[in-house]
Formats: sequence, C-alpha cells, structure tokens
Amino acid sequence: MPDSGLFYKEWKQNKALLTMIFLVFMLSNPFTVLNTYISYQGCVANQNEWVGTCVFTINYLNGTYISLFWIWGVVLAVSQLGIERSKGLFDFTLSLPYTRGQIFNMKFLTGGLVIVAPQIFGYILSVLLLVLLKPEQAVYFHHYSLGMIIVSLLAYSLVMAGGALTGHIFAQLLVSATVTILPFLLMTLPAINLEILLGGTVEFIHGPVPEWVQYLFPVTYVVPNWVEDSPYYLVIPAIMTIIFYIIGHISFVKLSNERNGYFFLWKTLDRPVQVIVIIIGIMGFGYFGFAATESFAGYIFGMAAGAVIGFFISYFAIYKKTKHL
Repeated sequence: MPDSGLFYKEWKQNKALLTMIFLVFMLSNPFTVLNTYISYQGCVANQNEWVGTCVFTINYLNGTYISLFWIWGVVLAVSQLGIERSKGLFDFTLSLPYTRGQIFNMKFLTGGLVIVAPQIFGYILSVLLLVLLKPEQAVYFHHYSLGMIIVSLLAYSLVMAGGALTGHIFAQLLVSATVTILPFLLMTLPAINLEILLGGTVEFIHGPVPEWVQYLFPVTYVVPNWVEDSPYYLVIPAIMTIIFYIIGHISFVKLSNERNGYFFLWKTLDRPVQVIVIIIGIMGFGYFGFAATESFAGYIFGMAAGAVIGFFISYFAIYKKTKHL
C-alpha cells in the first residue's frame, strides 16, 4: 500500500484537476435528471402552446452528460504521467524514498478513486431524485450509470499504460488511440486487403460475427450504443482494465526514465513498431487507392504512397526527441 505522503504529494500537485473531475463525476448524473425534469415542467407550463403531451421520461441513450466521462479519464491519466514527465517533474518523484511500484500504484489508486467514488455518489443521488420526482421511465439508467464507471476506468487505465510505455504526451496519446482501434488494424484491415488481392470475399468480414467481438475494440465504448446490449458484455472492458493496469505497472517498474523525450521508454520497441506502422500504412493507403480508382494500379500506387508516408511518420514520431515543456 502506498505511503500517505505519496498521496499528499499527488494531491498537492493535481488538486485543482482532481477536484474538478470529482465534482463533474458526482454532479453530472443528478444534473441529467434535474435538467430533464425542468424541461418537463416547462412543457407542462406551456402545454397549450406545445403540440403533443408532456411525458417525464429520462433516456440515458440520448445526449446525457455522463457519456463524456471517458474523456476525463484520459485527461487525468495524461496529467499524472504525460504532463509530469514532459515538464521534467518525474525526476523529483522518482527521487523520493519510494519504490516505482508504490509510485505507480499511488497514482493509479488516486485516479481510480477519483473516477469511481464520485460516480457512485452521483448514482446514489440520482436514484434518490428518481424516487422523489417519479419519472414515468428512466431508460437504461442503471445499466448506463454503472457501465460508465467501467468505461471511464478503462479509458484511464489504457492511457496510464500508454504513459508508462512512452516518453512524452504526444506518444502517450498516440499509442493509446492506436490501441483503441488495434483489433481493426490487426484483423479487419488485413482481411480487406486479402479481398483485393484474391478478387473475392473473405468470410471473416462477410460471415456472421458474434456480437461480443465488437467489445474487444476499446473505441466501441466512445459511443454509448453499447448500453442497448447485454450488461454482461461489460465484463470485457473490466478485464481489459485489469490487463492495462498490469501492463502499466510492469512498464513503470521495469523501464528507466532517462530516455525522457523519446517516443518509447523501452528502446527495443522502436524498430518493431516502426515496421508495423509501415505495414499498416501500406495496407491502409492501398485500400484507399483501390477504393478511389477501382483498379489494381491504384492499389499498387496507394501501397507505395503508404510505405513512404508510414516510414516518415514512424521515423519522425519514434526517433525524434521531444523537448521538455
């Protein structure tokens, strides 16, 4: 268990952000209920002027504030790792008489509490408001409110893992964003290119795909349509959260900090990742070239352009050192 001094240091360093995120998480859900109730009261007061009947129904699938909670998980993780490292403050943190494991666990536990605790408080307040105000329906209320705790924690753990592997903010965000669509890059994009090369269809794309497969894509949870499916699917992001925590913890403990400013802290990743980026560039631009021209020549031209673009992007992103802020 991290020492209380570590928690105090983290609080003093990020207290404005932590307080703001705590309040947003706690108040957004009750505010959604109150805002809907106020709109309903406005409808009742002006019923003669409005067409139709007034119904006090809360649908959490339509424009609720809590649908953006995952963004705050990203902001918090960037602040705790990316910004601190880019400002050169990590040397001081690592010089404190604590192990790297204690430091990472303190940061993760602080972020986790700020994400989970206020959302639970907000959920309880919302339940009390629903009991008091008695709406006709609260569609997806329990599923969405509790599911967003997992989704925002998933976003936080993913970006924390990205920050533990990388040396600056841009790298942290780029790696995290790439992981959110990684199943597409590793499965769907190669299958699409196989279709073009073989001149036929690949069953993997056009055959029946189990519904749960989409939940392997972290990007799926950006859009709240997941709430329409079984709540048991939320086990998948919960497991991914644990996996990202383990990756982040091992990376933070094992990797050194002296390469601050470079893309990856683990230098061994540089070349394999560059190769992967070039391959993805070849397949991606090859597909777009084929789609634009509907010809194999366009496909070849797109592949060549993708190889060049992928090389330069990966070279300047991975091997060019970023200065401290």
